[in-house]
Amino acid sequence: MEAVVLIVILVAAVVVLGLTLRVVITAVRQSRRGEVPTEEQRTQIMRLGAAGLVLVLLALLAPVFF
Repeated sequence: MEAVVLIVILVAAVVVLGLTLRVVITAVRQSRRGEVPTEEQRTQIMRLGAAGLVLVLLALLAPVFF
């Protein structure tokens, strides 16, 4: 059971990482062209970062629950 929970958390973390990288890479490309990242991009990066932090905490605490 513990292995299944950790695998689910791992898959969720990979998805969040992919989404975060997509937004960050777009913002970096825009900044290289002299554009400032939009407020929406900043908000997305902050939300995805928070989701990643929650997933890391869940992965660390999952063995305690089992």
